[in-house]
Amino acid sequence: ERFQVLNRRSAWASARQHQAMAHSTPRSSRRSADPVLELMGWKAEPLLCRRLKLYIVEGAAEMACLLAAMYFSQADLRPPGLFVRLLALPLVVVTLKLLWSVRLAVNYYRARNREVAEVLSRMSTVHSRNFWSCSAAMLTCLSCILMVWHAIMFLLMTGYQGEAGNHEEAFAAKFLLGESAAFVVVNWLIWRDFVNNYKDSPDEPDDLRLLYNIMKLHKRKAIRTFKYSDMADSEVVPTSCVVCLEDFAEADYVAQLPCGHTFHPTCAHKWIMEDWRCPFRCPLDIPKSEQPTEEAVVTHPHEAVDDVATIDVEAGGVRS
Repeated sequence: ERFQVLNRRSAWASARQHQAMAHSTPRSSRRSADPVLELMGWKAEPLLCRRLKLYIVEGAAEMACLLAAMYFSQADLRPPGLFVRLLALPLVVVTLKLLWSVRLAVNYYRARNREVAEVLSRMSTVHSRNFWSCSAAMLTCLSCILMVWHAIMFLLMTGYQGEAGNHEEAFAAKFLLGESAAFVVVNWLIWRDFVNNYKDSPDEPDDLRLLYNIMKLHKRKAIRTFKYSDMADSEVVPTSCVVCLEDFAEADYVAQLPCGHTFHPTCAHKWIMEDWRCPFRCPLDIPKSEQPTEEAVVTHPHEAVDDVATIDVEAGGVRS
């Protein structure tokens, strides 16, 4: 009897501990990452994601130096138009490189740490894996062009002969010489960094085609995402997700499949990855003419859910 009492106390304490850990764990961490987010470009190019701030700072500094060099060339060097034209090409390339990096960074920070539904609604070509892979190579190519052009400018400035005693002209020539040499080294380091570390990029997910098909369902509005609170006025409101068995919170985003059944977006995506149909065995690939409209699904979700799925205990299956 004493042994049984100790076992009961131990089981009760273990249950209380697991319950406390479950309540202390955030809902977002209890559900693992959404597989559709593997389509995001920074999943394929983590090196580029880590280097974006560096590219932006380096691009801004290089642009400022080129503008200063153009100013000194126009004011003090002879002939002024020649050096301004020579500096115009690297200025255009640096501007393109900087704008490209800024756009990647803005789209990354807009989507980082957001809800899956919000990320899906904002996802575009700029977020895709192909765009980021091309961007990594393109930014490196632009750095190579700048490296070669700065090297040409450095060689030209080493043979420049100015007027004796003209300190402004001597300062402008030295500034162009030093600026060209510095950015030859900087752009060479960027190229070497890409060559040495690009192999660290992970492989494509095994089910990449399925992920793109799920994304197409979202783009066609076959799968609709909205807040659970938008279903408050519906006649039939599910209280929990049948995949993870967690209750819906008012602030949760939910995904409504073409059949009208509602789940957490991450749960729905993982289920569809394993079995290309609704957890209640409803087909996903329905004709577009039969898909529910946005007003019927989001504003009045009960109109799209005519039947409630029930469990047939005796048959051991699920029927709608």
